Amino acid sequence: MARLTGTDSADRLVGTAFADQITGLDGNDTIFGGGGNDAINGNDDGDRLDGGAGNDTIAGGKGEDTLLGGLGNDRLTDESGDDRLFGGDGDDTLDAGEGNDRLDGGTGNDRMFGGEGNDTMNGGTGNDVMHGGSGDDVMNAGAGADRLFGGEGNDVMRGGGGRDVLSGGEGNDFIDGGHGNDLMTGGVGADTFVFKFGRDVITDFEPGDDQIDLSGISGLNDFDDVLSAARISGSDVVLDFGAHELTLRNFSLSQLDSDDFIL
Repeated sequence: MARLTGTDSADRLVGTAFADQITGLDGNDTIFGGGGNDAINGNDDGDRLDGGAGNDTIAGGKGEDTLLGGLGNDRLTDESGDDRLFGGDGDDTLDAGEGNDRLDGGTGNDRMFGGEGNDTMNGGTGNDVMHGGSGDDVMNAGAGADRLFGGEGNDVMRGGGGRDVLSGGEGNDFIDGGHGNDLMTGGVGADTFVFKFGRDVITDFEPGDDQIDLSGISGLNDFDDVLSAARISGSDVVLDFGAHELTLRNFSLSQLDSDDFIL
């Protein structure tokens, strides 16, 4: 095990194959943990921190940092600045803090927190959980059964190939379930839901405020085609397009209106 501490200049620190503790202090540092379960702290300024193999804990601090988890179940955190966090392989936790950040989960079941700012989040493979926080965030689920929570702001949320759960929260959100049988909730605000594939459910469609984009469904020429596809199922309305179905929970046929659809 090594304990390495940099200076207030731009340092290059390289760990060992064991569990190291590496601290960068000020300066634009480059730190590579190597093997082992490392604890890496970049502190201030724009650092590049690479955990390498092992279950690492990596803290970027202030500044525009790049954090790479590498192999293992890593925890990546940052305070402020427009940062880039890459989880790599393993079940990682990425917490970006303030700033307009980019978070990439990589392979594994990851948890991502955008924090404050307009963040871009990519799930990669695995069953991921994403929290956008405040700001206008872009969240892409990727493969797996993912859960996306937009939080505050006008968010763009895209599901992937699995059975995803997408919840917009506050703001005027754009929610696209993608492939798979998805559960979509707009929350507060005038939201747009995109439906193309699968058997999706919208839990809280508000006529007059929200819209449903059906432009990806072939054969829909006007609102009459939408009405022809609609049927009642208990307290819900189901839009049945043959191989694909969209369910509007706690809805009635009389609430359907042409202004609520994009064709």
